[in-house]
Amino acid sequence: MKPTILNQRYRLIELVGAGGMATVFRGEDLLLERTVAVKFLREPFASDPAFRERFLGEARAAARLDHPNIVRIYDVGVDEGNHPYIVMEIVEGEDLKTSIRREGPLSVNKALDLTRQICAGVGLAHRAGIVHCDLKPQNILVTYEGQAKVADFGIARAFQGEGRGSQEEQEDVVWGSPHYIAPEQAMGKQPTPATDVYSIGVMLYEMLTGVPPFHDPDPTALALKHIQEEPVPLRSLNPRIPPGLEQLVRRALSKDPAARYHNADQLGMAVSAYIQQGVEQTQAQAVVGAGYTAPTLTPPPAVSVATKEAESTQPIDIPTGPDYKLWALIGLAAMAVIGLIPLWIFVYKIYMQPVSVPTASVVPPTATMAANAEIVSVPNLTGLSAPDAQRLLESQKLRLEILGEKESADARPGAVLEQTPTPGNRVPADTVVSVVLAKGRALILPNVVGFNLNDQSVNVQAGLEADGLLVFVEQIWSTEPVGVILKQMPDAGVEVRAGNTITLTVSGGTNLPIPLQVNLNDQVMLEDVRISQLTYRPGDTIGLTFRWQALQTIPASYKVFIHVLTLDYSAAVAQQDIEPMNGLRPTNTWAPGEIINDPHQVQLPQNTPAGTYQIRAGLYVPEGRMPVVDAGKTQVADDSIFIVTIQVQ
Repeated sequence: MKPTILNQRYRLIELVGAGGMATVFRGEDLLLERTVAVKFLREPFASDPAFRERFLGEARAAARLDHPNIVRIYDVGVDEGNHPYIVMEIVEGEDLKTSIRREGPLSVNKALDLTRQICAGVGLAHRAGIVHCDLKPQNILVTYEGQAKVADFGIARAFQGEGRGSQEEQEDVVWGSPHYIAPEQAMGKQPTPATDVYSIGVMLYEMLTGVPPFHDPDPTALALKHIQEEPVPLRSLNPRIPPGLEQLVRRALSKDPAARYHNADQLGMAVSAYIQQGVEQTQAQAVVGAGYTAPTLTPPPAVSVATKEAESTQPIDIPTGPDYKLWALIGLAAMAVIGLIPLWIFVYKIYMQPVSVPTASVVPPTATMAANAEIVSVPNLTGLSAPDAQRLLESQKLRLEILGEKESADARPGAVLEQTPTPGNRVPADTVVSVVLAKGRALILPNVVGFNLNDQSVNVQAGLEADGLLVFVEQIWSTEPVGVILKQMPDAGVEVRAGNTITLTVSGGTNLPIPLQVNLNDQVMLEDVRISQLTYRPGDTIGLTFRWQALQTIPASYKVFIHVLTLDYSAAVAQQDIEPMNGLRPTNTWAPGEIINDPHQVQLPQNTPAGTYQIRAGLYVPEGRMPVVDAGKTQVADDSIFIVTIQVQ
C-alpha cells in the first residue's frame, strides 16, 4: 500500500492482518520514532455510533493495563475519515494458533508456561474490572523468546458484578469466537471473569491435544456443544497428560461458572502450584537419618481423686493489701505485649507479600564464585530441543554444552534427557549447563494400514506405544468404516527411534467434512464441504455446507454453482446457482481472513435414474468462472471442483 500519514503522527507502512472486525497495519510513530501496530475498526462497526463509542471507551480502559503479558496500547483516536483506530505495541513472533498448527500438541511444560503467562495478563484485567470476552489462540501472540502477550481487548467488557446495567445492555453481549466461547456467553448471559477462565481452559486443552474440545462447522451447533456436551477426556487424545492436569483442565471447563476458577488469577495460581508440585516431586527430599533419637514421652504422675479433693479443700489466704508482685507481673506482661507489636507488623508485612518459592542454593563444587558475581537459577531443560534449551539458557545468562546422546524409550529424540546442574540450582552467570540428549531405541515401522484402530483384539495404537512411539491420530472424511487406518507417516519399513512420532490417518466416516483446500484465484479458499449422506432416492434433497475462507477483498458478487453430473459428464441431473448463504452474504462483503459457512440444498428430480453421480461446484459471474490456481486435495476440470460421488437407488 502507499504510505499514509495518520493524524500527522503515524505513518502506515504495510497491511499485516485483517479479521472480521478490524484491519491491522505496521506503522511508524514519527514523534517517538518507534514501530507500532495500528488497528482500524471495519465497517459496518465503524459507522455504528454506539459500537464506536464503546470500542474507543473500552480501548482507553485497556490502555491502562500495563503488564508484560498484555500487548500495550499507546493511543486511540479517529482518523480524518472518521474511522476509529488503536495504536499498539508490535510483537515480533507468531500467534498461538500458528504455533499449535505447526507443532501439533505442545509439550506439557510449554503449555503450562504459556497458560501461566496468559493468566497473569488476563488476571490484571480482571482486577481492573475488565473481561476480555474473546480469548482465543489467534489473540495470544508469542514472541520468539517464548513470552505470551494477550491482544485484542477491543471488544472487552467492563463488569461490576451481578445485575449491572439495563436490560438492553444485558442483552447486548458481544459473542466470542465459537470454538472458545463459554456456555453462559453462548446463552447470551453477562460475561464475568469466569467466562475468560473457560476460554483459557479451551486454549490449554488445545495446546495439550492439538485440537479444541468441540468442533462443528455450524456456529449454532458448536455453541450448543459448549452448553450441553462434555469434552473428550484429555488422556484419550494424549495419554501422556498426567491425571492431575486433566482434573485442572476439567474444572476450568465446567459448564457452571461457579464451579470454575473464579478468575484468571485463581487459575494462574492453580497452574503455578501444579508446576511447583512437579518440580518438588523431582527434587531430593530430606530423610530422617542416623543420629536421630525420638524423644521419650513420660506420662504425668497419676493424681488420685482423693488427693485432688484434699487440695481443693485446703485453706486459702486472701491478702488484704495491694499485691505488689501481681502488679509487677502485669507491668512486665504489658511491656512484653507492647514490644511484640513491631514483630507483629513485620510478620504481617511478610505474610502479605507475594509468595516466593525458595530454591535450593546449591553450587557445583568446581564453581568459584566471585564476591560480586551475579547469581541465577538453572531452569528445567528436560524435554526441550537443543535449540530451545540454548535460547532458554541464554535468556538466563547461562551457556549450553551437549555431552552426547543416550537411548531412551520415553523421550522424544533430540530432547534434553539429563542436565547438570539440575533445575533450581543457584549458580553464577555464564555457568555451563551440560545436557544429554535422547537418542531413542532403533526399530523398523510395521505396516498398519488397513487395520481398524478400534479393533481391541489387535490394538494397533497400544502396540506402537509399547515400542516407545508417540502416536498421533488424525481423522478424515472417508467412506471406509470408522477407525480404519488409511495412511501412516512415516511409511512401513522406515527405521525410527523410540520417542519419534508416528501419524495415523484414520477414517472418521462420512460425518466429518470432506477436506478440499482449493485455492480460487488467490481470493478464496474452499476449505472443506460437509454432506449429510451419500445414498439417495429420486426426489431426495442433497444437503451440502461449504466452508469458504476469504484470502483478500473480492470486488465482485459471485454465485455458487452446484452440479450433479453423470460420471462421464454427459448429463446434469440437477443443479443450483445462488449467492452464498442464499444471498445474505455476497462475496463482495467478505473480509480477508473471514470464514463463511455456506449451506445449500439441491433437490434430485423425481425421475432421476439409479446410478452413481458426481457433485461438482465453483464460483462464477456472468463473465466466467473464478479460476482455480491450486486444486488442493481434489481434482478440478474447467474450474469446476470435484466434491464427492453419490449413489441414487
